[in-house]
Amino acid sequence: MKKILICGATSFVAKEFKELLIQQGFDVDTFGRKDGSYLEIDKNPILADSYEAVVNFAVLKDQSIEDNVSYMKSLVEMCKQKQVKKLIHFSSIMVYSYHLGKLDENSPIDTVANTMMEGYGKIKIACDEFLNSVKQSLPFEVVMVRPGYVLADNRPAPFIKRLPCGVSVILGNKKSRQPIVKREDIHLALLKIIETDKNLPVYHLFQNNDITKYNFAKQTVGGLILVLPKFIFEGLPRLMMKTGLMKKALYSRFDGMYNYNVASSTMTESKLNIKFK
Repeated sequence: MKKILICGATSFVAKEFKELLIQQGFDVDTFGRKDGSYLEIDKNPILADSYEAVVNFAVLKDQSIEDNVSYMKSLVEMCKQKQVKKLIHFSSIMVYSYHLGKLDENSPIDTVANTMMEGYGKIKIACDEFLNSVKQSLPFEVVMVRPGYVLADNRPAPFIKRLPCGVSVILGNKKSRQPIVKREDIHLALLKIIETDKNLPVYHLFQNNDITKYNFAKQTVGGLILVLPKFIFEGLPRLMMKTGLMKKALYSRFDGMYNYNVASSTMTESKLNIKFK
């Protein structure tokens, strides 16, 4: 029986993933904050002697970028000790610049030095940068999965703001995009990655239909859909950022509202024989 370790198993995205693996015949261990420090996971005595794969959902949201990279270093060291065959790291589509135009599984990520983001997005970029810098020298496979926004448990799309009388506002305009994915589709993709030999280095987990925020809102909430004019909600903040009246990190939020990237998951769907719905 193959043994799997899930780090961050109590996170929203990981919910019910352990149960799916058990149903498929895997022996599953989990690791969370209650089990010890992520920063010293390589020294934790509760872990088994070996694992077929490690699936990492954990991110230290309330800690620094340096702490998150330290966790990645400790995680890599633990994988070496436990003779892990593949480390599957839960990344994010937020690691890409909003200005690539088109992106697929081979597209370059943004960098910590250049990004205007702070918080979660910058942490994800830093962790991916570190893993990219060491993966060629590691004795196991490093697989990064980059999902869109995750929908489950009636979780609303973050770019749709509902108002009274059947009116909704889109954070963006009619051309803005935000890839989305259902949590159950993420779990099925992760299961296939665990069972696949010679994975792609990067997988994109989101619907491959190039839907805009506006069209998604029409399909899901209906009613009157309003948009935010770009020249006010992106142009004015850009001017304020350039003149020093707005911090780059705050401006990046407005910039992201008008993300026009056409993101593809074609390579992922082909390799895993899966269709994101």
